[in-house]
Amino acid sequence: MKKVITIICLALSAVIILDSFNAWHAFAMFYLAGEIPGTRTSISANTMMSVFALLIGFVLARIGNKAVLSLFDRVSLKRSNQHA
Repeated sequence: MKKVITIICLALSAVIILDSFNAWHAFAMFYLAGEIPGTRTSISANTMMSVFALLIGFVLARIGNKAVLSLFDRVSLKRSNQHA
């Protein structure tokens, strides 16, 4: 129980520290406008779109991989039940 309380307190402390640095606003501006935090430069829209397409591709690949693996597990389970 002490470990759980310690982890919760550390997580909340990290949230408070990030909030004091205004990290949420910087993250939102990077996400929406491509503005690099701490500078006045911005990433072009084409580059941001390429980055988001790459990230979405990784997420969809992970979801698809999990779905295919569970399908193969189900098929192999059915085959092993038929042979038994």
